[in-house]
Amino acid sequence: MNLIYLNINNQQAGPYDVTAVTEMLSSGQISPETLGWTQGMANWEPINSNTFANLGIQQTPPSAERVSPEAPESVQKQQILFKQVKRTEDTTTSSILDTPGTFKIGQAIGEAFAFYKANALMSTAWFVLAIIIGGIPIVNFIVPLMGVNFYTCVRNFRAFGQKMSLGELFDFSHAFDKIIGPIVVGILIAIGYVFFVIPGIILTFIWAFTPCIQGDKTDISFFNAMKESKRVAKGNYIKIFLLILTLAIFAALGFILLGIGALVTVPVAHVALYCAYDQCKSQ
Repeated sequence: MNLIYLNINNQQAGPYDVTAVTEMLSSGQISPETLGWTQGMANWEPINSNTFANLGIQQTPPSAERVSPEAPESVQKQQILFKQVKRTEDTTTSSILDTPGTFKIGQAIGEAFAFYKANALMSTAWFVLAIIIGGIPIVNFIVPLMGVNFYTCVRNFRAFGQKMSLGELFDFSHAFDKIIGPIVVGILIAIGYVFFVIPGIILTFIWAFTPCIQGDKTDISFFNAMKESKRVAKGNYIKIFLLILTLAIFAALGFILLGIGALVTVPVAHVALYCAYDQCKSQ
C-alpha cells in the first residue's frame, strides 16, 4: 500500500492512503496543487502530477466548487457561504503562518546528536569530502551544493526516518541555486563585516537559515530562501546569536585533538542549525 505525506499549510501531514487523499481532494480539503511525497520519490510533487495519477488518485474537482444552475436556491446559498468561510479560514491561517516560531538551543543540539548517532558514517563522509573537494580547483564549486544537500538529508531523516546516503550529497537538481545561494549570502555578509561590522552581524542573523531552507524546500530559489530566512529569523535574533556562538565554540573544540573531534562537532553543529530552523517552521 502506498502511503502519502502531504504539505498542508507548510506543515507535513499524514501519511494517508490513496483513498483518503482522493477524498480530501474531492471535498476541497486539499487542492490539486498540494505537494505530496511517497516512498521512492526524489522530491515533493503536486497531487495532480502523473506520479500520483499512476497511484490511482482521481483528479476530481472539490465538490464545494460545483454549483449546479438547477440546484435549489438554498443549496446555492449554503455553498456560497461555505466558500466565504473557507476564504476567511485561509486568510487567518496565512496570517498565522506569517508569524515566525522560536526554538530551544539545547533541544536543537540534542536532536542534532540524535541525527549524528543514526548517520555517523555518512555525516563524517560529508565533512571529509567537503574538505577534500574544497581543495581542488574548479571542482570545489560543488561544496555549497553538498552543504545544501546535506540539509536535505537531515530533513528526510527527521520527516521520514530515511537514513542518509552518499549519493544524496551529489544531487544536482536545482544546482544553480544550491551553488550560488550560499556563495551570494557569504559574500554579502563578508562585505557587511569588512565595511561596517554591525550590518554584517545583522545579516548573519537574518540569513542564517538560508541553506537550511534550500535543503528543506528543494525547488525554492536562493533569493526566496533568503526572504524566508528573514521571516523565520524575525524575533529570534538573540537566540540565533547565542546558537551560532555556542555552535562555533562547540565546533572549535573538535579541533583540539588533532582535528579528530571535528569529525563529530562540525556535522553536529550544522545539523543543530537545521533543527533550530525546523523548530521555528513547525510552530
